[in-house]
Amino acid sequence: MADDSYAAFQRALAERPDLGDVIEGTGGIRKVRVASSGDGRRGGSRVIYYHFTSASQIVLLLIYPKNETDDLPADERK
Repeated sequence: MADDSYAAFQRALAERPDLGDVIEGTGGIRKVRVASSGDGRRGGSRVIYYHFTSASQIVLLLIYPKNETDDLPADERK
């Protein structure tokens, strides 16, 4: 992920911590697509994160290319 894309993502997530979709069966872990400049719809990355609402903290758990996989495998959801 390019620095400019990552910085834009950080700003967006700070403004809206509920930005991503909740991944079923994870206790609130979310995923969101982050576009890469020049890669079109097929490019970009997915970011997996958890928002600790009580502490107003966001923990980034995983960033991977969008074309690698759509969802986390069941064993990684645990």
